[in-house]
Amino acid sequence: MAADLFSDPEMQEIFEGFLVESQELLDAISQDLMTLENQPDDLDLLNQIFRSFHTIKGTSSFMGFNSIVGITHHAEDLLNKLRKSELVVNQDIIDVLLDVHDIIEILIENIQEDSDEEIDYSDTEKQLEILKSGRTLDETNDHDIAETGSNENKESETFPDDASVSESGESALDKVLNYADKFAQPGDFSPEEESMILSAFDEVNKNFDAKVSLSDFENHQSENAHSETKEINQKVPNSKEVNKTKPSISKEKSKTHKPKASSETIRVDLTRVESLMDLSGELVLGRNRLAQIADIFASEFENNDFVRDLLETTDSIDTITSDIQAAVMRIRMVPVGKLYQKAPRIVRDLSKEFKKKIKLVVKGEETEIDRGIIEELNDPLVHMIRNSCDHGIEGQDERKELDKPVNGTITLDAEQEGNNIVLRISDDGRGMDPEKLKAKALEKGLISQEQAAQMSDREAFQLIFMPGFSTAAVVSSVSGRGVGMDVVRTNIQNLKGMIEIESELGKGSTFVIKLPLTLAIIQGLLVKIQEETYAIPLSSVVEVVSINKEAVSSVNQQEVIRLRDDVYPIIRLDKALHTPDSVDELDGRNIVVVGYGMYRVGFVVDTLLGQQEIVIKSLGEYLGSMPGIAGSTILGDGHVIMIIDVSELIENNLSSANIYNI
Repeated sequence: MAADLFSDPEMQEIFEGFLVESQELLDAISQDLMTLENQPDDLDLLNQIFRSFHTIKGTSSFMGFNSIVGITHHAEDLLNKLRKSELVVNQDIIDVLLDVHDIIEILIENIQEDSDEEIDYSDTEKQLEILKSGRTLDETNDHDIAETGSNENKESETFPDDASVSESGESALDKVLNYADKFAQPGDFSPEEESMILSAFDEVNKNFDAKVSLSDFENHQSENAHSETKEINQKVPNSKEVNKTKPSISKEKSKTHKPKASSETIRVDLTRVESLMDLSGELVLGRNRLAQIADIFASEFENNDFVRDLLETTDSIDTITSDIQAAVMRIRMVPVGKLYQKAPRIVRDLSKEFKKKIKLVVKGEETEIDRGIIEELNDPLVHMIRNSCDHGIEGQDERKELDKPVNGTITLDAEQEGNNIVLRISDDGRGMDPEKLKAKALEKGLISQEQAAQMSDREAFQLIFMPGFSTAAVVSSVSGRGVGMDVVRTNIQNLKGMIEIESELGKGSTFVIKLPLTLAIIQGLLVKIQEETYAIPLSSVVEVVSINKEAVSSVNQQEVIRLRDDVYPIIRLDKALHTPDSVDELDGRNIVVVGYGMYRVGFVVDTLLGQQEIVIKSLGEYLGSMPGIAGSTILGDGHVIMIIDVSELIENNLSSANIYNI
C-alpha cells in the first residue's frame, strides 16, 4: 500500500511528514478529550478537537487513505453537532470518540507497516450514527443498531481502495489527484491546508517533470467528478453529506494565506542526532586526554609561560566541550510529560472497569529525559498505573468506611537530581501489608519460612517483583497472572536504573524510579582492584564506606557487612572478576554499596579514584560479551577500562536464597 504509493523519495518525504503530524494530532486529541469530559462546556476546546480531526481527515484525503477519511468524517459530524449545541457532551460521546482515536491509530500503524489487515469498525460507525441522532447507547437495542447500519449502507457511497487504484496503471500524481477528488468538499480545507496542498502538488510536479497548473487540477476534478467507481466493503461518508463540487482553491487565496515558515523548530533525522552524540562522546574523550596531558606539563614545568597558555586553552576547551555535550544531549531530550500522555486514558478506562473514582495528578511533566529512555519506560509506567488502579485504590464503599475521600488519587511526579531523573508513581490507596506479601510468597513457594522470618518490610515490598508473584484474588484482564512487575524491574535495570517501594498500610504506596538522564555519556565511579581500574555507573551507587573489619561476618557461608541497622551481602570484585593475585585481607579496602532491584550489595574494592564522566563503548565483535562487564571507556591517559555490569555481577555471584537468609 504505502510502499507502492510512496516509493518515490519526494512522496516518501510527504508521507513521513503525514505520519509525524498525525501522531502529534492524535496525542493532542487523546488529552483534549480527557479534558473535555471534565469541562464539557469548553467551546474552545471542542473546536480544537474538531480542528484536529479535520486536519487528519484533510491530510488523509490528500494521501488517499480512504478508511481514515471515512471514520474521521463521522466523528466530525458528531463534533459539529456538539459545536452547534445540538448535542451535549456525555460519557457515551467521549467513549466513542476515544474509540475513533484508537481506530485511526491502528489504521495509520497498518499503513506504516504496509499491512493488508482489514479493520472492521462498523460498530463504532453505528454508535456514532446513534449518538448523532441524540439517543444514548444504553437505550438503543440490537434491532435499532442493525437498522441504523442498514440505513447507513443504503446511503453510503463506495470508492476504490488503495489496491484498485494502484492496479489502474495511473501515475503517482494521478493517484493523488484522484484521491483528492473523491473526498474534498467545499470548505473542507482551511486556507493553510489549501496552501499545503498546493505546495505538495508543486513538489509532485517537480518530481514527475509535469507542470500541472491550478486550472489543470480543477479540470481534472470536473472530468473525474462523475467517474464510475469499484465497490469495496469499506464505506466512507454517506452520499447525502458528500458534495462532489470541486474545492474552492484559488491562486490568490493561497498566496494570501500561505503559512509562514516556522523558525522555532525543525525536524531532523534521528540518525544524524545519533551521529552527533557519538562525535560529542569522542570530543569528551579528547577533552579528558588533553586535560591529563596539561596536568603533566604543569607539574613538570610549573612557571613556563607556554604551559600557562596550555592550561588556559585546556580550561576553555573543557568549558566549550561541556557546553557542546549538554547542547547535543538536549537535542535528544524530551519532556517527561510525553511519557505521561497515555496515563489519563488508562486511569479513565480502568476507573470505569473497576467502578472506582480515581483522579490523576501530574507534576514535573516539564522535566526532560533522553528520548530512548522514554520509549523503554512506557510499558513499565503503564503497568504500574494499572496496578495502582487495581490493587492500590480501594473501592468507593471501602473508602467511605475508612473515612477517605471517595475519589482516590494517583500522582505522577518527576524531578531531576544531579545527573539522574527520579520518577514517583504514588497512590493514596490501601498500601501494602508486608506480612500478607510474605504469606503469599510462601504460598507460591517463592521463599522459605526462614527467609520470611528474617525479611525486613522493605525487602517484603520488593517481593512483588519476583516472577510468578501476584496478590490478586481472581485473574482479570489487568492482573492476577503473576507477570508484569518482574518485567518492570528488568526493564528499569536494563536502563541502569533502580526501583524502590515506600508504602504505609492504609495510607498508600509510592514507587520510586531512579534513572540516568542519558545512556550515552554517564557519570562513573572509578575504582581500583589490584592494578586494574574499573568504572561503576554512579546511578547504581548508594553509598561508599571504608571497611570496618569488626562489621564483617559470615551468614550461611556468605560474607556480609553491617552498616547501621542494615546487613548487606558483599562481593569481592577481585575474585568475581577473576583478577590475578586476589587477596583475602580486608583492612584498608572500601565498600561500594550498590542498588539492584530489591537488593543492596557491597562491592569490595581496593582504592577509590573519584568520579568521572565516561563515554560507554561496546566491546566489539572480537571480545563480544564478558561476564560482569557492560562495556568499556577510554580514560584521559588513553587507557581503556571496563565498565562493571552491576546486575549481572550480583546475579552471577549471589543467589536470592543467600540474600534472603541474611
